[in-house]
Amino acid sequence: MNYKLETVNCPLCGTNDYEPYLTSVKELYGGSDNFFNIVKCRTCRMIFTNPRPTKDTIGFFYPDSAGYYQPDSRNKDNSIEEKITRTVLANYYGYQFKSPFSKSWAFLFEKLFRHRLAVAHIPRFVPGGRLLDIGCSWGSYASRMARYGWEVHGIEINKKAADYAKETLGLNNIFNGFFDEYECPQDFFDVVHMSMALEHIHEPAQCLNRVYKFLKKGGQLIISVPDISGFEAKIYGKYAYTLQVPQHLNHFSPATIKSMLNKTGFTVEKIAHQSSAKDLVASAQYLDNKLPHHILKSRLVRKIFVKPFVFLLARCGKTSRMSVYAKK
Repeated sequence: MNYKLETVNCPLCGTNDYEPYLTSVKELYGGSDNFFNIVKCRTCRMIFTNPRPTKDTIGFFYPDSAGYYQPDSRNKDNSIEEKITRTVLANYYGYQFKSPFSKSWAFLFEKLFRHRLAVAHIPRFVPGGRLLDIGCSWGSYASRMARYGWEVHGIEINKKAADYAKETLGLNNIFNGFFDEYECPQDFFDVVHMSMALEHIHEPAQCLNRVYKFLKKGGQLIISVPDISGFEAKIYGKYAYTLQVPQHLNHFSPATIKSMLNKTGFTVEKIAHQSSAKDLVASAQYLDNKLPHHILKSRLVRKIFVKPFVFLLARCGKTSRMSVYAKK
């Protein structure tokens, strides 16, 4: 065993009064033969992995081959979806580039794509604005925001991914290391972005306290985290794809993420659930009974049944990934 374990108190309220939530959960994302327990705080209902790998040894579960760090080289700049996105951003979000379609089309697109833009984490534009992407991986989101006109900074613990962002994508302001090692002036950023990152952090409340200091007054925090109260997490239990222990240390619900943000000074403006069919399909792959996976991996089944079902789940706030917008 190449990692050490620690037992911790609740990351939200600090008490040590908790009960088992899921026991003997296998590490499935990397496929290692390790098992972990997930507990639920009796005081605030926060759910977290406990015991968990220590900060200085959890790197054992983050090899360079992990899916988090694999670049996607597809160029989507000329896709119809990107043109629609730019049309809405130019007409309704203050972005300073030419609208590919007319304003009359923009009105329709904005109504149809409002939720999609929310879960794409595109903030309203601030001229000369600075944006920090915590856990930027190889730079997909950071690169997109730079093309849209933001001064982008990023933080990534994996050196290979950070080097790709700097050397291949040309993102100069990438810090390779942990967020608690990162230094910048207070009230520096207009937007801080954390996509599927907060659940990985050993001290999430301390992280949010630092984010609060770095943000300007009125600045926006945009995060996405798995929702352990979502449909996929409920039906699949310890086989849920978004569970991912021990990489995921904190397992939020809408109530607990809102509590943690409020506790650290933020005002939650909006929670939008994402509609990804991947979670249902990937979770089924983990089951001992492979029949559900064979059914769900069919393109026809995904197109006719899974995607519409997940779309409706998202609109009802019941999928297992959520995007949260908060303000300082």
